[in-house]
Amino acid sequence: MKKQHLYEVDLMRACIILGVIFVHVFSAFDAQTPAFSRTNISLDLLTMAFHFTREAFMFITGLVLFYTYYDRTFTVWSFWRKRLSLIAVPYIAWTALYILFTGTYLNHFNWAWQSLAHRFGHALLTANQFFLYFLLVSMQLYVLFPLIVKMVRKLERHLWWLVSVSFALEIGIMVLNQTVLNHLDVSRLPTWLFILVHYRDRFILTYQFWFVAGAALSVKYNQVKNWVSSRPGVVGVAAVLGILVLWATYFVERFGLHMTDGEAVDVLQPIMIPYALIVATLLWSIGLKWTRVMAEPGLRRVTPVIRFFGGVSFGIFLLHPIALHYLEQIDNRLHLHGAAHLVLIPFTAVLAYVLSGFAAYLIGKIPFVSYIVGTKTRLRRSSARAPLSKAV
Repeated sequence: MKKQHLYEVDLMRACIILGVIFVHVFSAFDAQTPAFSRTNISLDLLTMAFHFTREAFMFITGLVLFYTYYDRTFTVWSFWRKRLSLIAVPYIAWTALYILFTGTYLNHFNWAWQSLAHRFGHALLTANQFFLYFLLVSMQLYVLFPLIVKMVRKLERHLWWLVSVSFALEIGIMVLNQTVLNHLDVSRLPTWLFILVHYRDRFILTYQFWFVAGAALSVKYNQVKNWVSSRPGVVGVAAVLGILVLWATYFVERFGLHMTDGEAVDVLQPIMIPYALIVATLLWSIGLKWTRVMAEPGLRRVTPVIRFFGGVSFGIFLLHPIALHYLEQIDNRLHLHGAAHLVLIPFTAVLAYVLSGFAAYLIGKIPFVSYIVGTKTRLRRSSARAPLSKAV
């Protein structure tokens, strides 16, 4: 039996990728402000508020992947062949494209073939080009997915215990990261441990809870859906309390514990786990409401827009660093200051979002090249177009 499309995920994708861009715009503007100024603190708080996006993206990946495959019979090799090839093509392509792109503006960039080959090989191993860590983590998930499915099926009767243990483990990992790993001299560690610690932000264990939570929701979808839909006020109140506690944590860390603003807004810290879960639930509940009203006359024009940006969200994720780079160049030439400069933040984020979305759509129209933005196309006009990245 073919499962119905999760239209609510389209809205979640569209919102989350916009949030990703806002985080990067906030960070760029924040870097130009004096430490402890009102603008610096305000941008830090906004960055923290939007920093749920990384975990939410992981959560959606787990949800859609398990929703698609959990009740299906599949072989390990067929799954790996299909899923890994779909994520590996964009990963390899954008690693090369980003290296060439940075070469256009970095001073003293070495264009020798040997240097490019070394840079490319290192980038593939470390995902150090912009935000390709997400694709690397997704590939790790795909490798482990058949084993995770077996585990979830075996523990399905004790699923909430599994989620609870996974949540506790995630909190423990974040505590370890914030209190120990952030202050560790990794240069003295053995090579294998250096790699695990230095690149922990692109290692699947760092995000294990989000994939487990996505799996649990896919298995208990209707039960959780009914519970959340019948308690809209609870989710809303939890979101308000969540952001207040989040901001209180920032002030404690920044002014009480004397952390830098980078450490205080770090996404890999304990408070971000419950906060990101609450916001992801809020977005999902809004998506559920949208699916019930999206066909109404007043929303018929809005619905295609949401579905469009949800459908090209993977391409936006890959293209937006290039859009932001050129928008930043325009910003530097305007020489604006104060409030006039800050007004550019929403315009920059929305413009990067729209430009990247339409660029991803156009690239998705080109046969075979479309694979790099997560869209499958063939040369024959009658062939169907299908997104490759529905689990991303």
